[in-house]
Amino acid sequence: MARPRKGARLYLRANRVDKKTGRTLAPIYFIRDGGKSISTGCGPDRLDEAEAALAEYLSERRAESARGRAQDPEDVLIDDVIALYAREKAPRAADPTAVAARLSVIMEWWSGKTLAEIRRSSCQAYVAHRCAQPVRSFKCEKVARRVSPAGARRELEDLSAAVTYWAAEHALTRLPVFSYPEKAPGSRDALSRTDAAALIRAARGWRRDASGRWHALPKSTRSNRAHLVRFILIGLYTGTRPGVLPKLRWTPSDDSPYVDLQNGWVFRRGRMEADRPTKRRPICRLPKRLLRHMAHWRLQDEGLSLERAKLGLPPIETVLHHGGREIRGRIRRGYNGVVTDAGLDRRITPHWHRHTAATWLMEAGVPLQQAAQYLGMTIHTLESKYGHHRPDFQNDVAAAIERSGRHRL
Repeated sequence: MARPRKGARLYLRANRVDKKTGRTLAPIYFIRDGGKSISTGCGPDRLDEAEAALAEYLSERRAESARGRAQDPEDVLIDDVIALYAREKAPRAADPTAVAARLSVIMEWWSGKTLAEIRRSSCQAYVAHRCAQPVRSFKCEKVARRVSPAGARRELEDLSAAVTYWAAEHALTRLPVFSYPEKAPGSRDALSRTDAAALIRAARGWRRDASGRWHALPKSTRSNRAHLVRFILIGLYTGTRPGVLPKLRWTPSDDSPYVDLQNGWVFRRGRMEADRPTKRRPICRLPKRLLRHMAHWRLQDEGLSLERAKLGLPPIETVLHHGGREIRGRIRRGYNGVVTDAGLDRRITPHWHRHTAATWLMEAGVPLQQAAQYLGMTIHTLESKYGHHRPDFQNDVAAAIERSGRHRL
């Protein structure tokens, strides 16, 4: 099998001989691109100029491709692909911070490589490399868990999306074929009412010991966890995805989700934001009990905003905040501490709130279409993943078996 072609690069050609005179010529940097060899006219002492000539050559070649000629993947650096995606597409993602973090990790491995180097073996090598690394969110590397195959898969999916985005602007002669680790089955576990109560109590500043007794934590801990009480209650009552809640605002917004306390609605996306085919974010009605909680929180925030105004600080605009400071990124570290203090399974994540809301709706016998609209979930997903929680699940089948004389014992 032929060796894969390398991208355009510099090489120093030494020991050249003039065919006419037989004299030895000075070493010169050439640009080698497949079967082409182009002189830069720069000797060993002019490497900077040679590199500039290479950059100009690559720029001209990309310009030619943009004028209509499809690019060979061997000629496209992954650095350029990621740069375009990070500049134009990533900022419009649901969680731009998370996408930027994954792209940074991707570049650590793939930088300097071309699209032609994306194949099954390189994808497998990337997954093995990532699964040997600690998760960056842990402060201490020694106790940090390793990156999961699912995490590495998500990064490869980002790289694939970047390649597709590039190909939509710059035609490729062929698209690279990605190889992914198998998808782990998604957890559909839900909290019981008792577990949910324990989680909220821990968020309010309590800790349960091994014997089951609760102990009050310092006042500072209760203050630091105030936003988690709101986060958990809104998540359990509405089933809203955890990535949406930190952006939730008290007043109408064009580019962020917001609440309408007067009419009792949660708008999961801004007025000018388009909905997505997947991970839909429809509006949902606030349950009366949650509405009372949120009205109380709003009064608290208005009082805190008055105090901040005296200090020349801006008012509080987001529902979740740290003493008035907006929360950026995900809520995981503090949430994990709440789970531990509640004495619950450490596998529990914020996404369990959504599973719990769906399960409780099914247990209450809410019609599938109404529940799916409320959660922003397809009827198929709701029925296939949570339908067995409905009180009438398979009642007709069981009754039919009982009516059948052949099955009487």
